[in-house]
This record gives sequence, C-alpha cells and structure tokens, in this order.
Amino acid sequence: MRFRSCIMFIGVFVLMFIGTGGSIAGAQQDAGSQGSQPLMTPIDGSAGDQATDQRQSVVQRLELKMYQAAKGDLSLCLGEDKCIKQAEQIKSWVCTASSCDGTDNSKKPIDCFEGFSSKYSKDIQDKINSAACSLIQSPSAETRKALLVYFPDLGENYLVEHVAYLWALKGSPDSCEDQIKNYVGAYGPQWNQFLYRMLSGCRILAGERKREREEKDFYTWFGVLQGLNKCSDIISSEMRDACSAPGAASPVPPPVEPTGNTQ
Repeated sequence: MRFRSCIMFIGVFVLMFIGTGGSIAGAQQDAGSQGSQPLMTPIDGSAGDQATDQRQSVVQRLELKMYQAAKGDLSLCLGEDKCIKQAEQIKSWVCTASSCDGTDNSKKPIDCFEGFSSKYSKDIQDKINSAACSLIQSPSAETRKALLVYFPDLGENYLVEHVAYLWALKGSPDSCEDQIKNYVGAYGPQWNQFLYRMLSGCRILAGERKREREEKDFYTWFGVLQGLNKCSDIISSEMRDACSAPGAASPVPPPVEPTGNTQ
C-alpha cells in the first residue's frame, strides 16, 4: 500500500469567535488538495529502540488528551495553552447546544464564546444565534453556509468537526464519525492526520474507547509505515479500515505545527 498525505487545510488554527488562538480544523488540509509529506523512516530490527521512541513522539503530537480535557479534566493539559484552547472550543459548542435546546436558558448561543457578543449589534447577534441553532439542530451544507455568512474565514470544516462532536458527547460515536466521513468522503488520499484524529475524538468523547487505546492503535499504524506492523494489527475497526484503504493518506502529524495565528 502506498501512503500519502495531503497539504493542510487553507488557513491555520482559526479560533471560533475569538481574536487569538485556533481550532483543530484550522490545521487541516483542503479536502480537494494533496501534497507530499515525508513518512516515518523505515527501520530495521537493530534500531528497535529508536523506532519505539519515534512512534511515541508522534503519538504525543496528536494530542488526544484534549478530548479527555474537554470532558472535564483540564488538568490533563498541564498548562499547555493549545490543549486548553482546543478543549474549551469543544466546551463552547456544548454550551451553544444547551442554549439552543433550552437546557440552559441563562445564555444565548453567542454568549458561549467569551468577548464575542460585544462585537455585534443586537440585530446581528439574533441572526447569529438563529443560524447557530439551525446548524446544530439540522446540520447540513446549507445551515453551515448560513452561519459562515457572518464568519467567512471560519471554514466549513470547523463547523462539521464541532457539530459532530456534539453527537459524540450525547453518546453516539457512530453519528459523530458519520458526519465527518460524509463530509470528507471515503478513506483515501484526501484524508489526513487531523481528520483521523477527529474520528478518535468521536470515540473518546463518546466514552466508547479510552484515549490510551486510541494512542496504542495509532502507535501500531505508525509501525505499519515503518514495516513493523500490518493494518490488521489495529484494534479499532474504523482505524483499521482507514489504514487499509487504497491510497490511504499518512496519519503522521507534521514535526512542527504551523506558526502565525496558531493555538
């Protein structure tokens, strides 16, 4: 199998409704664009220890701990601003959903994002609130575009990601995964490490799998790239299917994340 990776989505780590920071989706590549990225270096048995260290380092760069943090344990971020902001983004969308369905009447959707409401008139705030609730209640290309009218730089992929996570937090990892897969398409070269990570987020947020198990499966997949494992060694059926897909993109994250308006 030939592994390829794609270029990152246009734009870097855009933080929803906040002037600084960013989102997971902002680091993704455009689904229609492809590029090349070095895969993990194949090694022989004499360099086993080096392979283990390399794979562990790559697993850490996926930062799956942010999903556990989003479920309430921010101490897992250990003061890492990026991890905290990623977790808080997920929490902000949970707040928005609670406002939209009436579970929490103390806030409007726009109030779930600190410092945001003061930037817009009451009329625009009402339109944003309506568009956000329509998206959460009926996610579709149309409802995403309706909200993007007010935030054209945000990116449709960001909205797909965070609305999908809401399904996971309701205990439905399959619905979360399906929203992402329906948007991106079948496993293949248009996928990348950030998209694979989202699917892990679905499973972790739903409580279907522990973070450590997801990390172990990624560790195995990285071993496939080095010739140390086979896709069939991966426990998660979704990740195993992604690994086995013809022309599957590499799940290896970049060694250094982009700078600029980063998290």
